Formats: sequence, structure tokens, C-alpha cells
Amino acid sequence: MNPYLAVAALIFLIGVMFLLPLVPAWIELRSKSDAVPLNVVQQNAGEIRHFANGFRSYIGALEPIMQHCVNSGGMDAGALSNGEDYVVLGRTDEIQMRALAEQDAVHPVLIMAAVDVVIPTDAKFSKDIYAAGQFQSGERGNFRAILGELNVHLGKANSVLRWVHSVGEFTADLGCRLYGRISSDLLIRLHADCNFMRMNAPRIEIGAAEAEPGSITPANSQAPTLLRFIHDGDFEVHAGEIVASNMVIRGTLHIHSGARVCGSVKVLKDVLIDEGVAVEGSLIGGRRMRIGPHCTIHGPVIAEHELVIDGGTRCGTEECPTTVSAPHIEVEEGVVVFGTLWAREHGHVAARA
Repeated sequence: MNPYLAVAALIFLIGVMFLLPLVPAWIELRSKSDAVPLNVVQQNAGEIRHFANGFRSYIGALEPIMQHCVNSGGMDAGALSNGEDYVVLGRTDEIQMRALAEQDAVHPVLIMAAVDVVIPTDAKFSKDIYAAGQFQSGERGNFRAILGELNVHLGKANSVLRWVHSVGEFTADLGCRLYGRISSDLLIRLHADCNFMRMNAPRIEIGAAEAEPGSITPANSQAPTLLRFIHDGDFEVHAGEIVASNMVIRGTLHIHSGARVCGSVKVLKDVLIDEGVAVEGSLIGGRRMRIGPHCTIHGPVIAEHELVIDGGTRCGTEECPTTVSAPHIEVEEGVVVFGTLWAREHGHVAARA
């Protein structure tokens, strides 16, 4: 065989092998048969109450049984269509709940309480619990998930593995571990040494809330738009200074006590905010962020690495809830967040210094 033909054939074969994987992309570029957006199911869509809503629908078929148990003061047991065992309680007492907790180790059941629920100390439940009345746990409890139609109150050192939703107020005492989603239609209150991840409520109080600061009238209320201030490198806003613009800082930002930013702030590196600072827009930091005591942040607060918030600070308002988010968050007692507080990896409540 002619050696030149052999070389040409080899080069042609290598070229075909190189181009073959690109053929589907070339065909799609020419025909655009897959240009329609993907049909994404929006059932969850980041809604923090997704599991609670699904659980409420899941147990909807048991409502007649619950009503019967309430009227008779008795209990009923059975299995749902998928085979999951349940027990419906028309009344509760400590002996009954302790017996269910001891049974959980060998035969866990979904618990439906049509009345108030009081959980004894050191109880463990590995199935979801529904409480049509008040839910109160003792110390060192361990729960998978809780749905309460009224208030939910966890005693000291309780743990929740998945989620809690309270139609009323949710309170977690000292040292609770909240590993999943916590939501309330009214108020969430966490005390010192609690761990958390994602929480949402009209008002989230960390420890005992302080008196509300006076409302701040935006300095730019007469201006439809704000100018943008861009600075390369580190920057400081002096004490008591008013900055009537949006800020983009390509370094580290330090805002001193009593200063006020009338727009939003975006920082490439660290952010340090001293006491009594007001930011009327969003506050975005590329690395670590520390917000001092008695500050007011009206817009979203996002840090890419770590966020520390000192006591007395307010994030968002009742009228305009916001989102506070970072992989690692430490909040001191006295902080109030209106909306969502989301520690994507770990959140901790520090005792007031």
C-alpha cells in the first residue's frame, strides 16, 4: 500500500474521531430543536413551608378520625394507604406520651394529636408529629418533624432533624439543635446556644428583643435614583457621615459608628460595620462581614463566607421583610430579623456579652 495513502487515511480517521462528538452540537446549532426552556416542577421552588404543606395534605384523610377521637376522648390507630402506621389521640397525658416514646425504638408511628401535646423529658420520636393544639416539649427531646396549629415550644437541648412549622409562635429554649427548616406564621424566638440553618417568619427574635429603634426616614426620599460610587481598594466611611449613593468597594469596607448609607453596598472583600450604622439598601460582602450593635439594615444581607451580627441590630422591617444569608452565621441575643435567616452550613446563637 502506498505509504502516502496510509498517512492520509490515518489523518482522516483521526479527524473524524475528533469531529464526531461535535456533530450533535452542530445539528442543534442549525436546527435549534431544544430551544424551549426546561419544564421545571415548581412544587418546592425553595418554599420553606413545602414539607409542612405536604404533610398537612398527607394527613388530610385522617380529619374525620381526629374529630371522632376529640368527641370521644379516646384514641385510634391504623395504617395509611402507603402502609405507614399512625395513632390519633383525642386526649393526651404524660404516661401516654412516654409510652409512645418508648415504643418508638421498636415500632415508630406517625402521631396525630387533636388536642394540646406535652412531651416528657428525654423523649424521642422518629416519625412526624401533628398537634392541633399547643405543643410543649420537655428537655433533651429528639424529633423528626413537627406541625403545630398553635404555638410550638421546645424545651432546653431539644433536637429537630428535618422541619418545624408553627401556625402560632415557635420558641426554642437554651441549647436546641435545629437542623432543618423552621417556619412560623407569626414569630420565631431562639435563645442562647441554639444552632439553626434556615428560618422564616414575619419576625425572628434572637433572645429577648430590645426596644424597637425609631423609624428612619430615607435621606434620598426626594431623589428617584442614586448615583453609584465605585472605589478600587479599601475604603472607610467616617463616623456620622451620610453617603447619598450606592457603593461598590473593590477591597475591604469599614463603616464607622453612626454613619448612614442611603443606598446599597457591595464589597469584594471583608465588611466591618461599627455601632449604630444604618444602611437603607442591601449589604453584600464577598468574604467576611461583621455588623456591630444597634445597626439597621433595610435590605438583604449576604456574606459569601461568614456573618456575625451583634445584639440590638435590626434587619428588614415588618412592612418590607428581607433575607439574611451566609454559609456560617453567628447572631448575638437581641438581634431581630424580619423575613428569612438562612445559614447555609451552620448558624449559632451567641449569648449576649
